[in-house]
Amino acid sequence: MRSRMKPNLLIILCALAASLLLLAACGPGANQAEATIAPALESAPTTDPVPTAPPAGEAYPPAVAAPVEAYPSDQAAPPTVAPEAYPSVVETFQEPRFRIDQPVAATATTITGQAPPGTSLAVMDVTYNGALLGTGRSDDSGRFTIPVTGLVAGNRIGLAVGELAEGQTLSQMAEQFFPYRGEGFMNLPNVGIFFDTVQVAP
Repeated sequence: MRSRMKPNLLIILCALAASLLLLAACGPGANQAEATIAPALESAPTTDPVPTAPPAGEAYPPAVAAPVEAYPSDQAAPPTVAPEAYPSVVETFQEPRFRIDQPVAATATTITGQAPPGTSLAVMDVTYNGALLGTGRSDDSGRFTIPVTGLVAGNRIGLAVGELAEGQTLSQMAEQFFPYRGEGFMNLPNVGIFFDTVQVAP
């Protein structure tokens, strides 16, 4: 009888130990796992439902344009002001002006024209950097006739002041005779100041 009870007691003890282990596994640890999983599920991002197209035959509501505010009709447009024109510059000349009589042919041996009375004059080839062609002086009426040589067809000749007055500079001379300048006036640095110029005809 005692030998039968020992195995039964051993089985009961093993069953009790297994029950205790099962309770330990399913007790506080299980509750802690549930507490950990629950916040994770709550914090999981939710995705918005994708909008679906309306059924066939139904259009989206039309866009409403913003009303355009009109300007009040009782306000007149600002007046337009015409730009003020600048006064035109009027050139002044004195007579007799420097002038070479035209046409000037390449075969000519004299150059005629007018200049301020009693002025020393020089005829130069402007195209050839002021090469001297002849010299002379205007008379009391301002007319002159100057013998020349070496005229070249197509070249431009110029009428310059031949001599400076005593103690006069080139700038002072140019300022003195500038009001008498002719239509072909040219001031060419390193070449000369020509109070009239013309082109030699063939």
